Amino acid sequence: MSDVRLWASGATLVNLASVIAIMTASLFGNLSSLDAAEKAPAVVKAFVWDYLDPWTNRVGASQLLTEAGFEVHPLPKASSPWGLSGLVFIGSFASEDPAYQPYMKKYAKDLYKFVDDGNVLVQMTQADQTEDRPPFLPTTLEARRCDVDSGKMHVLSEGHTLAQGFAKTDGSAQLTGDRLGWETFDRHGGFEVVISSDAYASHPILMEGAYGQGRIVLAAMHFDKRIDADGKPSAEEHLDRLGQQFAKNLLQHVQDVEARRAVPIQVTPAPRVQGSFIEGSWTLALLPDTQVYSVRFPGLFSAQTAWLRAHAKQRNIQYVLHLGDITNNNTRKEWERAAESMQLLDGHVPYAIVGGNHDYGPSGDASTRDTLLNEYFPYEKTAAMPGFGGAFEAGKLDNTYHLFEAGGQKWIVLALEWGPRDETIAWANDVMTKHPDHKGILVTHAYLFSNSRRYDATDKVNPNHWNPHHYRTPGGVNDGQELWDKLVRKHNFVFTFNGHVLNDGTGYRADPNDTGQLVHQMLANYQMRELGGEAYLRLLEFDPDGNTVHVLAYSPLHDRYMLEQDQSFTIRLDQAPAEQPEMKDSAPSQPKDQAASAALVPTE
Repeated sequence: MSDVRLWASGATLVNLASVIAIMTASLFGNLSSLDAAEKAPAVVKAFVWDYLDPWTNRVGASQLLTEAGFEVHPLPKASSPWGLSGLVFIGSFASEDPAYQPYMKKYAKDLYKFVDDGNVLVQMTQADQTEDRPPFLPTTLEARRCDVDSGKMHVLSEGHTLAQGFAKTDGSAQLTGDRLGWETFDRHGGFEVVISSDAYASHPILMEGAYGQGRIVLAAMHFDKRIDADGKPSAEEHLDRLGQQFAKNLLQHVQDVEARRAVPIQVTPAPRVQGSFIEGSWTLALLPDTQVYSVRFPGLFSAQTAWLRAHAKQRNIQYVLHLGDITNNNTRKEWERAAESMQLLDGHVPYAIVGGNHDYGPSGDASTRDTLLNEYFPYEKTAAMPGFGGAFEAGKLDNTYHLFEAGGQKWIVLALEWGPRDETIAWANDVMTKHPDHKGILVTHAYLFSNSRRYDATDKVNPNHWNPHHYRTPGGVNDGQELWDKLVRKHNFVFTFNGHVLNDGTGYRADPNDTGQLVHQMLANYQMRELGGEAYLRLLEFDPDGNTVHVLAYSPLHDRYMLEQDQSFTIRLDQAPAEQPEMKDSAPSQPKDQAASAALVPTE
C-alpha cells in the first residue's frame, strides 16, 4: 500500500481522498439507517378468526387488534397455520362457526406446532356446551370450561404482561356488569392462572401455558365483541376499555415471545381443598371399596377417615357413607383394621356402612350371608350415633336407615346389604313410606355398572360382569334394575351410590321417578388404582342454593383432585344428564364405550 502512495500523483491522491470520503459517508449513513430500523417497532402479524356468533351477535376482534398495532389478517381456513408467524387469535364463540369443527379436526395439531415455533395462540371465551376443552391443547396442558360466570376479577400474577392495567391496589378488579368472566374454567393443568374469578384459581378467567418456544393463552373473556351486526359499538364501555388494555398488553407479549425474552411460566397448581369449598355449603362423603387397604395398606384407609375428621367442621361434612367391600376376605385381621380406621370418625362425623360381596362368606366369596361386620361394628355403638334411625334386623347393621338435616332439607339414607333380598326391599319401602318429607339416598354395593346402565340380569346385550345374580349368595338377590323397579322409582330418592364395579370405576345417570323427581345414580370405585386406590374418596359439596352439587374425587395421600370429567364434575338436582352443561361428556344418557367395559372379565 505504501508503494501505491509513493507512485501516485497528486491528482490521484485527491481522487482517492474523495473516494474514501464518499465511502465513509455512505458507511455511516447506512449505520444510521440500521439504527433507525432497530428502533422502529417490528410489525407483528395477527391471524384472526372473528365470527358473528348467535350468543352476542357481535364481532370486533380484527378492529381491536388493529387499533393495538397488529398487522391483522383473517386466519386462512383452507390451509395449515403451521408456517405462519406472530399471533393466531380465535375470537369469542368462534366454535359456533360451521367451519370451526372441520378446521380443528384437520389442523388442531398444526396449531400447537405453530406455537412450538415461537408464536402465540389466543383463544377467547367459548360456549362450554359446544366446546369445553380446546381441541388444540397438547398433552402437557389441560383445561375445561364450565357454565360459571363471574363479575369479579382477581389478578393472581400481577407482574404478568397480560395483566398490566387490570389490577387495583388490592390485587382485584371489581367491575359492574354481568359476565366479566364468561364461561370460566373449572379444571386446569400446566397453566399459569393470570386472572381468576377468585383468589384460589378455582375458576380462571385468563391463563397461559407454554409449549415449545411459544405460548397458548386461554381466556374466559369476550372483550373482542365490540360491534353488533348493524355496525354499532357495544354499550359495555367498561369491557371495551379492558379489551383495549388487553390488546395493548398482548402486542407487547407477542413481541416478547418472538424475541425469546418472555418471562417463564409459573404453573399454578390445581385448586387445593381449602380453596374449593363455598361458605354455607355442606358435604356428603363417600368411601368406595376399601378392601385392598384392609388387606395391605391400612394406613391409607386411616388417611381417608383422619382427613374427613380433620375437615369435618371446615367443610360441614354431614355424613360419611361407605359403599361396601370394607374388607377383601372377610377375615378378622381385615375387620380389625377397618374398624380402627372408621373409629377415627367416632364422635366427629356420623357414618353409615354397607356390606359388599367381599364382606360375606368364607374368604369373602359371598356364598353365604355370614359376615364379621356386626362383631367389629357393634350395633349398640352405631345406634347411639346422631341420626341413626333403625335397622331391618335387630342387632345387625346389614340394613339400616339414617336421618339428618342439611341445607334446610331433611334427608334419609337407606344403607342396604349386598344383593338386597326381597324382604329387605319390603322393609325399605315401608321406611320410605313413613318419611315422605325426606329426600332419599340409597347406598348399596352393586347397582350401577361402568357403562352408566343399571345392573340388569335380563339384559343379554350389555355387560353385566359381577352382577349379584352371578354369585351364590343365598336368600335371593336384587340387582340395580330390580332395585329401581321395586324401590327407588316409587319414592322421593334423589341419589343412589354404589361401588363394586371395576373397569374405569365410574358411572352416572339421572332418571325421573314415578312422580318426576330426578334420581342421580352414581358409581365410584378406585380399587384398581395403585395401592388399591391411592386413598381417593368422593366428596359431594351441596351449594347454598340447594340445587347445585359439586362432585369431587380427592386423595388425602396426594392432596389433589382427580381432574377427569367423570371424576370431578357439577350437577343440578333438577336437570337430567343431557341438560347438565358440565356433564355432557362424563354423564352420558347413552352408555359409555362398551368395548372398554368388556375388556375386564370377571375374576370371582
